[in-house]
Amino acid sequence: MRISKLKICIISLLLAMLFCASVLASGEETLVEDEEALVYINNVRAAAVYNIENAQTVFAHNENEVLPTASFTKMMTALVAYEELFDRTDETLTVEYSMIKDASGNQVGYYVGETVSVLDMFGGLLVRGANDSAYLLAYVTAGGTDAFVSMMNEKAASLGMTSTVYKNPTGMDADGMVTTAADSLILAREFYKYDFLTALSCSVKYEMPATERSGERVIYNRNGLVSKVVEKGYFDSRIVGLNSGSTTAAGYYAASAVAKDELSYIIVALGGETVDERNAAYCITSELATYALTEFGYVEVIRAGGIVCEVPVRLSTDADYVTLVPGEGLTMYLPTSVTRADITYEYRLERDTLDAPVTEGEVAGTYNAYLGEQYLGSVPLITQNSLSRSEFLVALDSIEKFTTSTFFIVTVISAVVLTALYFLIGAHLRRAKHYRRRRRR
Repeated sequence: MRISKLKICIISLLLAMLFCASVLASGEETLVEDEEALVYINNVRAAAVYNIENAQTVFAHNENEVLPTASFTKMMTALVAYEELFDRTDETLTVEYSMIKDASGNQVGYYVGETVSVLDMFGGLLVRGANDSAYLLAYVTAGGTDAFVSMMNEKAASLGMTSTVYKNPTGMDADGMVTTAADSLILAREFYKYDFLTALSCSVKYEMPATERSGERVIYNRNGLVSKVVEKGYFDSRIVGLNSGSTTAAGYYAASAVAKDELSYIIVALGGETVDERNAAYCITSELATYALTEFGYVEVIRAGGIVCEVPVRLSTDADYVTLVPGEGLTMYLPTSVTRADITYEYRLERDTLDAPVTEGEVAGTYNAYLGEQYLGSVPLITQNSLSRSEFLVALDSIEKFTTSTFFIVTVISAVVLTALYFLIGAHLRRAKHYRRRRRR
């Protein structure tokens, strides 16, 4: 089946995007087969999708544009705090005014003098996105905001988030506090590794027990992708957590995880607008979830066992050739639009012929797969059956090798030359002797 040049170009572009080692380094938008499916892509400043199992960014839109960290800051706050406090969630802290005086925006509403557990601080931070919970975690973890923010920046650097700078633990707008979609993928991926953090981030509600200054608090999740309680019209049962929020300067943000079968993805959307009273960050997240789960998957590139070629075999009376088959199958993570009909194959043999005995499963070459000019991978070519050796043919072969060897040829030539010399010299001596006899007469 011939593949059109246009189809090869389109598929090759997709493969080039898929085989990036990790987060894409360029600022160009990644090719999407069905661009009409991403209605809201131009209503967010940046977005990206990352496949965890294959460590590949499969979609990127302005992924290196520098933007405010906004609500994604809370994922780093939770990550840094949890790595220090994972075994201390039962500890408590008595709230002081100095600890929460800088908190603004969305809050739990802690009272000065009430005792709060570390677990409840995480609940407030990850379910409600509460800024006062972020400040309390900073104090428990590092003794103060400045020291904690330093820890956040050190963690970002250690993760390779080279374009990210934090100024506070909440994400409230601050000069110079920036990140990118590429860095946000790294952060969300690291956050997602911790079941404790992920489970809280997608809980519909969190119940805080009563304290000295407050009755029981029931905190509802404000992420419309995972809960219908606070924001309606965005719920997507496929979405797991991880964070959502907005600021006046930054717009709407959403970081999510989605999984199907053996594949899971991280999705980030930054700087979303309001479009017809719709949150574009939520909308593009659902669109990208559909895109990731339908446009990519595992494709059987090489099937084990099918006959590829035949190789001549010497010194056997069983057969004069043996068939070669792929020793194993090759399945790769590719666009689901790619089929085996789109793939070209070539085989390379270690030798043009084989000498018996041949053992079944013996490696005799490689079988390579390509998509256009893109190399996909290879598997060993092995013999499909065994062939015994004929000792009679081996003997004949030995004789043939001997009679065609340099030693044998030189020996024969030498013998001929010596024989010729012998007769020539003998003839010369006889003539000389005959000549002497005639002179005596």
